[in-house]
Amino acid sequence: MRGPVARTAVLIVSLLLSGVAAEIALRVISRDGLRILDVEMWRYAKLIKIESKRRGLVEEQQPNAEAFLMGARVRTDVQGMRRADPATEAQRRPDDRLVIALGDSLTFGWGVPEGRTFADDLERILARQCADRGGPRSTVLNAGIGNSNTAMEAARYRTLLRPLHPRWLILGYFINDAELDPVPSSNFLIRASALAALVSTRLLESEHPSLRDYRRYYSSLYEEGKPGWERAKAALRELGTTLRRDGTPGTLLLLPELHEPHRFGSFAFAYQRVAALGRAAGFEIVDPSDAFPPGPGNSFWVSRDDAHPNAAAQTIFAQALAHSRWACAP
Repeated sequence: MRGPVARTAVLIVSLLLSGVAAEIALRVISRDGLRILDVEMWRYAKLIKIESKRRGLVEEQQPNAEAFLMGARVRTDVQGMRRADPATEAQRRPDDRLVIALGDSLTFGWGVPEGRTFADDLERILARQCADRGGPRSTVLNAGIGNSNTAMEAARYRTLLRPLHPRWLILGYFINDAELDPVPSSNFLIRASALAALVSTRLLESEHPSLRDYRRYYSSLYEEGKPGWERAKAALRELGTTLRRDGTPGTLLLLPELHEPHRFGSFAFAYQRVAALGRAAGFEIVDPSDAFPPGPGNSFWVSRDDAHPNAAAQTIFAQALAHSRWACAP
């Protein structure tokens, strides 16, 4: 029996050592070299985000946290919002008009260097533009959180942001904002291991091939009666009602899917529905899609395999917002 037992023990130990080596290599490679989206998202969930106990929020960001994610420095303030670069923050004044950009990972600026999100760009543009027009200075806070949907964002505004009394709210809307709430994993191994999280994601994609067909998947979100879309519609209406009640102007920024960003490509029908709903809810609509050239938008991705908007795309968003009727309002 010693022979088989010994061989089994050696096999188990070898597998464990191989797993540990793969775990270490995966973390180092993703952090310092070939960045792997799923691993970086796992690091984001582990180092920056926390599960929320507040109704409807699902997830929040830790206050005063810091990490390098997808090669970009990420810092959060005391309220868990992503901070701008030190030079931009140094220009802020206590009596600045408060503007809040609310949204998901595109608003957060996933993979975008600190100080290059559309919220940061907009703050600098307004400092020049509004001074020329005799308007007020503005501080633009970034309340974007990755993997959130419109219903979660409305709850975040109601619970955390409304007490700040912003003078202008910008809501970034992306095609996947009609998804259902994410369900944070309760599996200890997946929460603790980058390798387990990566394998789990790959297995999920293999079991559900439709997740890899982004056109079909995103289009399916907007079928009437889909729970996620119905919740998104209700959330937009609720947020619009709240803003009108408070006298706070709201702008709905339509963030294009960057495989075909010009005029929203094959998803134009979905964005048209969202825009119509937003107008009915009292939002100003800002559409930056015309500023993107026709054809594939790969040059605006943060990496070859990640279609999040890079700094150049974020600047396009900020420039579109600079033409808002509320850009230099008192």
